[in-house]
Amino acid sequence: MNQKGKQLAIWGVALQLGTVVGLIGTIIGMVQAFGRLATSETAQAAALANDISIALYSTVAGLVVALVGDILILVALFGVRYRAPWFRTALWVLSILWLIRFPIGTILAIVVMVYLVNHKKEFTEPEAGGYRR
Repeated sequence: MNQKGKQLAIWGVALQLGTVVGLIGTIIGMVQAFGRLATSETAQAAALANDISIALYSTVAGLVVALVGDILILVALFGVRYRAPWFRTALWVLSILWLIRFPIGTILAIVVMVYLVNHKKEFTEPEAGGYRR
């Protein structure tokens, strides 16, 4: 079995959760920022802008983590040629979600979707040079 490819694929898929964690962090930061705005009688626009910019750091961190995951997935798919059936399913789900991450995610999603359609047998038939159990 292609153990290195499996590890890269698992880590890549797991790191895709960085986007979700970043989004949750941003939501919490925004709620806190606007909560301070509601409790303050003399709310200043600069203080609110500062709080919002701090809240967006978690989004940036999440996107960076997800980008590392993207790279690991691409290395597993194209570099190591990992071809497990579960990985194909995960790639379809991720590709649909990547369509939202314009422009890099959209390009990546289209490339991966076209590749999955053109190389379906590699993921489903072990004798076709695909996965090994």
